[in-house]
Amino acid sequence: MNPLLFPLKYVAKKVFGEVEIGGKAEDPFFEEVEFQKRSFWSGSTKIVKKRRDKSVPEFVPEADSKILRRVRKRAYRLDMKFHLCGVRFGWIGVIGLLPVIGDLFVLWLSLQVYREASKISGGLPPAEAARMITNICVDFGLGLVPIVGDFVSVAYKANSRNVLVLEKYLTHKYNRVRVPAPAATQRI
Repeated sequence: MNPLLFPLKYVAKKVFGEVEIGGKAEDPFFEEVEFQKRSFWSGSTKIVKKRRDKSVPEFVPEADSKILRRVRKRAYRLDMKFHLCGVRFGWIGVIGLLPVIGDLFVLWLSLQVYREASKISGGLPPAEAARMITNICVDFGLGLVPIVGDFVSVAYKANSRNVLVLEKYLTHKYNRVRVPAPAATQRI
């Protein structure tokens, strides 16, 4: 590996965290589920993996879970709606091809996703809001570079990263609140 990439990788890790979209890391839209499948003829079983829509954790309140589902749906359309030659891209990849107007419209669409995410109860804390705005700004900046920037912007998927930021925040916020009650002990 090129030693000049280490400082860049360090800065990217500090700014964006451990989020990696498109790799083996975390998928903001789908989860892989294992189940046992029994053969009709032989009765033998085997473990099968299947992708399904990612569910919202049950401890997240209904109002916030509706917002998370809306943000996921919108981000999926913007970042991953289409599939061509093994590459997933969304409306942002198509609209971003227009020189400056497309990039401004993409910025507006990404800010709409952020605005929807900030409607959660209690609002977004400053750290998460800054991380989401940074993702949007980096995506916008990359998209301004002609041709190459549009392809890099498609690969960056800022809205999908923002869905992961929102989901991690909601999981941390409500899972921390939900502390199991101690078991009652009986004395005889």
